[in-house]
Amino acid sequence: MDNIRKNILLIAGTGRNVGKTLFACQLINNLECKGHLICIKISPHFHKISDKLELVRKTADFVITKEYSKEGNKDSNRLFKAGSKEVYYVQGKDDTLPDILSYFDEIIPSENPIICESGGLRDLITPGLFLMIDKKDNNHIKPRAIKYKQLADKKIEFDGDKFDFDSKKIAFIENSWIIKN
Repeated sequence: MDNIRKNILLIAGTGRNVGKTLFACQLINNLECKGHLICIKISPHFHKISDKLELVRKTADFVITKEYSKEGNKDSNRLFKAGSKEVYYVQGKDDTLPDILSYFDEIIPSENPIICESGGLRDLITPGLFLMIDKKDNNHIKPRAIKYKQLADKKIEFDGDKFDFDSKKIAFIENSWIIKN
């Protein structure tokens, strides 16, 4: 795969509620680049879109919205509250990911740091860093998550209280995500 995106930190998980957004929020709190950071949460599940979100783009196959509220407990609220400059919430199945990626390529400069929560996007790009989050004693791992775990730059376990990896070890330097020594 030649579609290398060094400016994207991709977070996936072995299932729902394993700590993906919590880890992203902890990471954002520690980043020096958060004034330029853009977060994108991509969900393959379609729900009613809150009227508090700005509708950015809607097709028959996907919806892109932008978060403007730090109030609330939706993942997009939490990412915005943690300090991301912009937060997008996307609903779209995996077969629409090329179109979704193309849209963001048009509006976000390639040097902008991006944290994206999506497993399926790993099939299209090689990100600067790919983190895989799993919950301790998780017995309900999504089948394709097994493949993604093998591709991960770092596997992180969440015990319901804390992670086994310190988000302070991640930085965005020279337009690329790195794990510091």
